[in-house]
Amino acid sequence: MKLILVARRPETADVMSFMFQSDALLEWQAGQFLHYRLPHPDADDRGITRYFTIASAPFERQVMLTTRFARERSSSFKRALRQLPVGAAVDVGEPDGDFVIGDPGGEHVLIAGGIGITPFRAMLLDLDHRDLPINATLLYANRTPDFTYRAELDRLTGRHPGLVVRYLVSPERLAPPAIRAVAADLAKPTYYVSGPEPFVETLGSMLSGLGVPDAHVRRDYFPGYDWPPIDEGGTA
Repeated sequence: MKLILVARRPETADVMSFMFQSDALLEWQAGQFLHYRLPHPDADDRGITRYFTIASAPFERQVMLTTRFARERSSSFKRALRQLPVGAAVDVGEPDGDFVIGDPGGEHVLIAGGIGITPFRAMLLDLDHRDLPINATLLYANRTPDFTYRAELDRLTGRHPGLVVRYLVSPERLAPPAIRAVAADLAKPTYYVSGPEPFVETLGSMLSGLGVPDAHVRRDYFPGYDWPPIDEGGTA
């Protein structure tokens, strides 16, 4: 299957969104990902393929890929993506992944580290579009105050009293007290943790230490992104 680039837009100083139109019927669930293949000259050792979350909700019809570009050095794939002209095509596989909302009526805690916000944009917009109540707390940790999608998230909180978004900017820590504050019974909600691999691993351990059953924790790992060093007090 091919996706045709139709537009791009900057989200923050180092985050860019790319909007694609599929050349065939493409259906997905909010939170799923696609496998992209983008051949390019002088490919580095990470190769010509990548996995990216579909940051758009299904009703938006276009596939949105949002990614962060390193200030000092990006991979050859990222450079090729950034230089891709409107009208160019990339090859993708079928949508995949089980990082999706199972029971919309349940209680959810969404934990995003940096660019890990992408699946949550899709999930929250999808619930909003389907006129479903949103009963969720989003803990969104970022290294700078420049939060991707902040305007959209703030609009959603205005529409849904059950949606709480807490923005955490380094050096503020995503520590156990912040997690304890999201629910009277921490074993009740379903937790969705998304972001760089070190972030997801650390949060998984933190939730386990707080008594959250592992069956209630879903993880979405973003390889290739670093995260500030983590101490016992939490993660930036």
